[in-house]
Amino acid sequence: MKTATVRDLRNHYTRLLGWIEAGEEVAVSRRGRVIARLVPEPAKQSGRVDWRQSAAQRMNKSALPRLNAADAAALLAESQGGR
Repeated sequence: MKTATVRDLRNHYTRLLGWIEAGEEVAVSRRGRVIARLVPEPAKQSGRVDWRQSAAQRMNKSALPRLNAADAAALLAESQGGR
């Protein structure tokens, strides 16, 4: 953890901001007593999903059995509740 005075904060703000952006915590002191701590914001996780890592993308689809017309019709009828 780095330390800075109130005067450093006022006069060298961009340098202190660089420390914080680099992940460093900065303790701000006045007259030798710490009065504040500046901490970096936790990194946000992207809301995106990497589908290339999913099991469905990694599985060997060529090894799956092919459905014929009768099997496909039976599955469709089953999913529609026998209608």
